[in-house]
Order: sequence, then C-alpha cells, then structure tokens
Amino acid sequence: MTDLLTAASRGSRAIRPSGGGSGAFRLLTPAALYYAVFFAIPMLCLFVLSFWRAQGFDLIVDFSLDNYWKIAQSPVYHVLLLRTVVIGFITALIVVPLAFALSYVLHFVLARRGQIVLQLVLLSLFSGYLVRIYAWRTILGKQGLLNSTLMWLGVIDSPLEFLIYSNFATVITLTGLLLPLAVLPIYSSMANISRDHLEVARDLGSRRAHLVRTILVPMALPGIRTASAFAFLLAAGDFVTPSLVGGTQGIMIGNVIADQFRGIGSNWPLGGAIAFVTMALVLVVYFAAMRLIRWVTTW
Repeated sequence: MTDLLTAASRGSRAIRPSGGGSGAFRLLTPAALYYAVFFAIPMLCLFVLSFWRAQGFDLIVDFSLDNYWKIAQSPVYHVLLLRTVVIGFITALIVVPLAFALSYVLHFVLARRGQIVLQLVLLSLFSGYLVRIYAWRTILGKQGLLNSTLMWLGVIDSPLEFLIYSNFATVITLTGLLLPLAVLPIYSSMANISRDHLEVARDLGSRRAHLVRTILVPMALPGIRTASAFAFLLAAGDFVTPSLVGGTQGIMIGNVIADQFRGIGSNWPLGGAIAFVTMALVLVVYFAAMRLIRWVTTW
C-alpha cells in the first residue's frame, strides 16, 4: 500500500506543470501585449495630446489646461454631454428590460425552440452596423414603413415628424441595434436557472412578480449588469447613429469628438480633452447605476 501511494505521488509530480506561475504569465502575455499596444498606449498618447494646443495645422507641444477650461466654460459642451448621458441611460432602461423579457421567453417558454429563435436574433449581428441603421431609417423615415402604414390605415393625415432626425429616432435605433447584444449575457445567466426553482416557488404560492424579484433577477444579475454596461456605454459612445438618424436635434458628444479629428477645422488636442471628459462622466454614471442596481436587487 505504501509503495502504491509513493508511486502515485511521483506520478502526480511528473504530470504537474513546471514553472508554476510563469506558465500562467506566458499565457497572459499575448493578451497583455495586445491590450497595451492597441488600448493603453494609444489612450496614454491621447491623454498627453489633450494638454497640447492646435495652431492652424500645427500641434504646439505645451502643457496647458486650456482645452479642459474651454469645455468647462462652454454651455454647448454641457448640453451635449448631458444629452449623451441621458440618451445612453434611456436606451439602457429600454434595452435591458426588453432583453430580460426576451431571454425569459426563449429559455422558459420556448425551451428548445428558443435556441432557434436565439440564433435568428443573433443573426442580425452579422448584417453590418450601417446596414441596420439604414434599415431603421427606412422604417422611421417620413416616407418610411411606419408612416406609410399609419397613413394607409387613416390613423394620421401627414407623416409624423418626430420619428426621424430627433432624439426619439436615435433612442429607438440604438435600442434595435443593441438589443441582440444585451440578450446574450442575460440569456446565458438564465440558462443556469432550473425550471424546478420556479415550480417550487409557484407551489409555495409565490406570485409572478415576487418570483421575478426574488429568483430570476438575483440569479440573472451578472447578465443584467453586463447587458446594462453594453447598452449604456455603447449608446453613449456612438456617433454614427446620431449622425444618420438624429439630425441636428440628436447630435451627441461623440459627433463633436469625431469632428475634431477630421476635416479642415480639426483640433486634435481639444478632441482628446472632450473624449476624456466624456469618458470620466460616463464611467461615473455607469458605476453609480451599477450600485443602484445592486441596491435595488438586494432591497
């Protein structure tokens, strides 16, 4: 028996990977290099650039807070920053409940057929971002599908102006674009919830609202947080959607940042400063929202 234990111990030492933590370090090195080269270093360069000055077509290397001071003094930037945060927040408030409801139907109602529907939902992600935006323009336009249908039914006499080139159009389009992304993490979290939990809760007399609040939401909370991050951060950082469906009323801070890096009147240092102010504000709102979600779900 002693010989058998000794042989087993030697065998375990023989198959144990050598190097200890160095093996894990080697595995993480490619990801760390990718992160450093394509994210950390460019962000650091942009941060340094935000303290420089633009004079004509030249960049003046000079440590100055003028760009940040210009943002603090300009009411235009304040309005755009507020609009960006509000649109991102409203989009998340619409997307996450819709994704939660859709994930519930896919997993608990449709069961195996839900896998097919889920693949159809995710199939839209393979159509191109611009293609989906133009599809929503076709639906919301003055001569679009929605207005044409309402006029054909006699509900309205003239096209609804607010359906396109407005904040409403931006929110609706962002909701349609981000909903498939939000479904993924919530559905993955719900996949770990057994039907037996729900059946036991129903047998004990739990109503549907109580069941959702005490079982579904807490167990799907990791997916809800991820979906909230996707919806809010991607909506707040988008500048293509506002430029195509938002019009002059739906301009967001991302459009201003993009304009500072292209065209004749570009100002890279100012664009970098606006980008970092926006990032700081969005992160503050995001972490505050995450704490609110945690408080609501544990209340």
